[in-house]
Amino acid sequence: MARCAGLSGLVAVLMVVAGCSSEPKLAQMSGKVTFKGQPVPAGYISFTPDFGQKGEVRVVQIKDGAYDSSKEQTPGVFPGSCTVRIAGYNGNPEKLFPQGKQIFNTYEFKETVADGTVTKDFTVPESYGKNVKIEPTADE
Repeated sequence: MARCAGLSGLVAVLMVVAGCSSEPKLAQMSGKVTFKGQPVPAGYISFTPDFGQKGEVRVVQIKDGAYDSSKEQTPGVFPGSCTVRIAGYNGNPEKLFPQGKQIFNTYEFKETVADGTVTKDFTVPESYGKNVKIEPTADE
């Protein structure tokens, strides 16, 4: 009888410990990315948690104007306030430019990522297409 009570207590402690993970549950984000009314052919979106938020930078690829964090090698995005950076390329690979040449300067802004599964579309302002500083994205 005492052995049964001890086993029940151990099971209860293990259940509490398993439920108290310090790692926040990741959000799954997907949506469309457009620039000048057109889908962004290639690129990425990075999500950098703000100071004091748990988590690390997550990068999600853009392909044919769409992104989906659940399809990344490390799926998901940390929920909470973050800095979002969107980089877009023309999708025509060439030497030093595996995703093609930049079509706009990196668009950076603050966002709050909600918990759960989220659909969020992003529109890069046309002004980011002015005076684009094209930099190689690969080593020679």
